[in-house]
Amino acid sequence: MARSGQEEKTLSRIGSVLHYLFLNVQRLFHMLVGLIFMILTAAGAFLTLSEWLIYRKTPGVGLVHFAMFGGFTIFLAILCLYTFVKARNVR
Repeated sequence: MARSGQEEKTLSRIGSVLHYLFLNVQRLFHMLVGLIFMILTAAGAFLTLSEWLIYRKTPGVGLVHFAMFGGFTIFLAILCLYTFVKARNVR
């Protein structure tokens, strides 16, 4: 059974709306993940600062914890930026 031109246009509009909705949900998901990474990065920066202050008070402890927290915080910052760029490039 062949569809009329009006039915084709209606189905095309519904498909376009669903596609647009799917893209917006995908962007929102990436933005939320980026926001979570941003919060984790801020927490990591706070912990890195506190480890630095502990190291300044007692240098015998070493820089291991500071370096570990600092490296992980930098990694989280990279992931945060990547997810925001990924959210912007969803097509």
